[in-house]
Amino acid sequence: MGIFGAMQTAVSGMSAQAFALENISGNIANSQTIGYKRIDTSFEDMIPDLSLSARITGGVNASSLATNSVAGSFKSTGINSNIALSGDGYFATSQKTTTKSGVSSFATSPYFTRRGDFALDKNKNLVNGAGYYLMGYTVDPISGMANSGVPTTIQLPTGDMPPKATSTITYQGNLPTTPSNPIDPANAIAPGVAAPATTITAANESNFLNASIAGGSVTVYDSKGSPATLQTRWAKNSSGTYDVYYENNSTATGTAAKWTFLQNFQFDSSGKMTTPATPSVSVTGLTIDGTALGALTIDFNGMSQYGDTSGQFRTTNIAQDGYTSASLTGVNFGDKGRVYAQYSNGLQQPVADIAVAKFNGGQALKRLDGGVYQQSDQSGDPIYGAGDPNILVGGLEASNADISHEFSLMIATQQAYSANAKVITAAQQMMTEAVNVIR
Repeated sequence: MGIFGAMQTAVSGMSAQAFALENISGNIANSQTIGYKRIDTSFEDMIPDLSLSARITGGVNASSLATNSVAGSFKSTGINSNIALSGDGYFATSQKTTTKSGVSSFATSPYFTRRGDFALDKNKNLVNGAGYYLMGYTVDPISGMANSGVPTTIQLPTGDMPPKATSTITYQGNLPTTPSNPIDPANAIAPGVAAPATTITAANESNFLNASIAGGSVTVYDSKGSPATLQTRWAKNSSGTYDVYYENNSTATGTAAKWTFLQNFQFDSSGKMTTPATPSVSVTGLTIDGTALGALTIDFNGMSQYGDTSGQFRTTNIAQDGYTSASLTGVNFGDKGRVYAQYSNGLQQPVADIAVAKFNGGQALKRLDGGVYQQSDQSGDPIYGAGDPNILVGGLEASNADISHEFSLMIATQQAYSANAKVITAAQQMMTEAVNVIR
């Protein structure tokens, strides 16, 4: 081989270091790219097939080395639609295609990415900064069960959330043994009104308020989502038991009914409720300020009568299950990959489960523009549902390329390239000397 062999070996070294420098420059350029995976360089020696006595070191060949399994650090952004994967896996995404007639559709073959800077587009699809759309499995909003099958592009509901009429009210609290303003048994609820009274007129309201204690309130809804305030008060009647009333007409005057009797309550010596016998009470015909409510179930489980020096009703829980109609305000993610649509009434509705894929040969995925990968022969098929994904919400996975490390590699690469160039220079000088000998 001799001098020419040395020059060829040095040229292969320069070529390999130039290849490494190209990878390093790409890593530095993408050090701030979301979800970027750096490409390292692997060197392998190229040994000619010679006898043992004639063995030489040979040249070098450079190849790329993927780092798909090396996660970048989590960078908090505070944006609900930004997500990152903790551990192995890739978000399944699709790409939008548009026909000549302007009709848009999505590719059925998924692309895979760790880039999670998703946001809602005008059609309520979730798209990341590189233009790839998040895929998943649709979820039934009532049962919360995810549909099995092939993942599809996730789209949030485009319409408003319909209202839901109140059907159940949870009412819990403690009634004092002696209220702060005990009623005079001789006067009952109000002068000339028997206890318990079916209704309290507006004219008698002042006496009723003086002879009762506040019981709390809750906003309830009819079938159209119209709200009404269910205001309650407790009065201890002449028989020593409690009656609860609700305000049926806040604007009533004169002899019109303003408060209506709802239920009588009795407790044993230990403060445990004995009447009603069952905690859940069915109520029909409730009308509040003109808003007619449907059939209701009021759950009084947890009501008690213990001594309380304040003499006031102490609320532990007053809630209901209805709501008004609402418009979509945004999107939220659960830590296990469930996508929720957020609405203006403060509620959220499950929409889909994110499709997260894993590969037996993840390092062999084909790299494409935009931080996405494509299945290859060596990567194997995507494996969905291999364990619950751990989703980090409100942040992104940063690039796993470290600038300081890349600069160190660049310096070493530059020195190796210069050394190989020196070998060529030395070989040229030796050839010159050989020519001069002939002269």
